[in-house]
Amino acid sequence: MRQGATTHPRMSTGPFKSILVGIPGGERVETPALKAAIAIAQRSQAVVSLYVFAPSISEPLPISNARAVGWLEAESARLETLSAAATHAAGKVIARAGVDFVAEHPHSPFETGSYRFVHIARVNDITVLDAVDAADAALREAAEDVLFDSGRPVLLVPPHGGAASPQRIVVAWDGSARCARAVRDALPLLAAASMVVAVTVTGEKDLSRMAPGSDLATYLALHCIDCKLATLVAERRDVAERLRLFVAEEEIDTIVMGAFVHSRFRQAILGGVTSSLLDQPPVQLFMAH
Repeated sequence: MRQGATTHPRMSTGPFKSILVGIPGGERVETPALKAAIAIAQRSQAVVSLYVFAPSISEPLPISNARAVGWLEAESARLETLSAAATHAAGKVIARAGVDFVAEHPHSPFETGSYRFVHIARVNDITVLDAVDAADAALREAAEDVLFDSGRPVLLVPPHGGAASPQRIVVAWDGSARCARAVRDALPLLAAASMVVAVTVTGEKDLSRMAPGSDLATYLALHCIDCKLATLVAERRDVAERLRLFVAEEEIDTIVMGAFVHSRFRQAILGGVTSSLLDQPPVQLFMAH
């Protein structure tokens, strides 16, 4: 069900006119992702689409048919109450910030939240989610689904929050198509930043056939973006850790990168760097595939 507090959309002055944010159904609704989405919307005068994921099922489905009917009714009512309360609470937070929004949450414990979430993402400019590790299976699955299946960029916000207007951005450049797409999607952010650095990390894979960083810098210059270049060596082939170190040293606030997956059918077989940064992002990640 969709509900909201939109009137006539205001003229957007920023790169994103529509922002989808997903939060878990529960008592804590003011997550870093929600705060980030609100801040971006305020700067861009954008509309927020709020999606509240259903809380986890409290207990397994009973084997007995007689008990299953009662369980389904009780569990559906419980999840609806929790989801509706979270949607209402988050909506109040967004409204207090002066941001127009629409909201939606699933109504059945068997409704596949990520399926609907991906569909909504396809008609929004960007999706904002909290960065969660693989232990949080439901939210991690939603993040991966929207990243690989929506065709839209995703902003993953770490627990300590993110920058609504990134100023010091690293492009994790490997010359791949997915990275090129991330750069293209991030052009408005790159153009507004005070520093952009394209970082190539050697030591993990053969980069001899990649588009060099100098070509990327030339491309960005056509968009009036001054891009510095840096080449890092990954000791023990740990690219993610080398990136984290660089981010800390240079006080970076955002990483732009392509998301890598080993299998066409995915099955959670993420590339090593992608998986590591999703588990422990040092700063917010702007990702595309």
